[in-house]
Amino acid sequence: MKKIFFLLVAFSFALLAQNNTVVLTMDEAINLALEKNSELKIANMEVEKSEQKLREARSGLFPKLDLSGQYQRYINKPVIFLPPGSPLGPTLEIGSDNSYLAAAQLSVPLFALPLYEGISLASDAVDIAQQNYVSAKNKIVGDVKKSFLAVILTRETKDVMQQSLKNAEENFENIKRLNSAGTLSDYDVLRAEVQVENLKPVVLQMENNYKLSLEALKVAIGLDANQNIDVVGEMRFDEEYKIPTENEIIEELIHNNPQLAILEKQVQLNDRNVSLEQAAYFPSLAGFGNYQYQTQANDFKFSDYRWVKTFVLGLQLQIPIFNGFKTQSRVGQAEIGLNQAVEQKRNLTEAIKTQALSILYRVQQAVKRIEGQNKTVKTAQEGYEIAKRRLENNVGTQLEVNDSELALRQAKLNRLQAIYDLKVAEADLETILGRIK
Repeated sequence: MKKIFFLLVAFSFALLAQNNTVVLTMDEAINLALEKNSELKIANMEVEKSEQKLREARSGLFPKLDLSGQYQRYINKPVIFLPPGSPLGPTLEIGSDNSYLAAAQLSVPLFALPLYEGISLASDAVDIAQQNYVSAKNKIVGDVKKSFLAVILTRETKDVMQQSLKNAEENFENIKRLNSAGTLSDYDVLRAEVQVENLKPVVLQMENNYKLSLEALKVAIGLDANQNIDVVGEMRFDEEYKIPTENEIIEELIHNNPQLAILEKQVQLNDRNVSLEQAAYFPSLAGFGNYQYQTQANDFKFSDYRWVKTFVLGLQLQIPIFNGFKTQSRVGQAEIGLNQAVEQKRNLTEAIKTQALSILYRVQQAVKRIEGQNKTVKTAQEGYEIAKRRLENNVGTQLEVNDSELALRQAKLNRLQAIYDLKVAEADLETILGRIK
């Protein structure tokens, strides 16, 4: 009874685990990764931060209003020095013991070139943060695609090995039958049995590889290790597959590559920084207003105080004349930064072009391999069927069957690997070209 109880409990847990398994398509895996990936969340926060910095820069365009209040208690009052012979003495004490002042100060920028350039600089920084987000998203999509393809490869490799084991077991049973009929020797039986036993650990290893690839996919998506997942999909090859030309790849690369887009924005930002530093040569004009409400008294009888109002409006013009060549040095630094960004973009453009063409060559080679393996698999399947029939008719040997089965298995695995290599190359090509859904 205890044994039956434990079996029921184990079956219940297995059923529960199966019910909690999430089955994913490639698109679902990508969407889940984009939702959970912490790197992408950080990149999105950086966009939000840069937008707040832009808002801060734009705040300089608005009037600035400050209110202030001040109380002073004179321990020694201020004095005015009088001319010699004055009937009031050499000095005259002024003011009262207590001084109160309330003020409102208003300033409005009318012309300030550094302010406008600073706003443009902050806007460029927002664009760079957005491109960094796109680049991070692009990388995550590519990583998940390749992890997903690895799961499909290990699963279909496992299926091929299981089919090979099944073929070996069927062949073993057939040979035992022929041995009983006196057609084949005990040695043939022994060879067939060895073939079966040799395949069993390989099948087990393929099953473990499949489980490990699922774990790697969970890591790429950002799922919890306790979450059970499975995938749907298979290694397919479209016979009408069209390989893009080198010119098509280069043109799309120049327009869409996220890294090149980031460097282009960096060049724009550095160019804007040059303009910002050059703006320090220009004068600035601001309007201001100052309103004061004040009184003084020797006592604290507030109701008897006499309050006085003062209101001033004006313009303030600042013209830079000489600051020890500081502006000239800062402009020079900004120009060097611009030249560095231009050179970095040029170098990276050439490097990425080479990388894209290398991926394109991988695609071309994989397609040729698939086309060749399609014929090989068909031929190997026919050879295996012929070898089985020859053995059954006592005109062939067990060695022929083993060799033909090995050739069939290897042809299937080679075709799978070729399709996988094509899919991975496609994923790399889509990543470098910035083809994000």
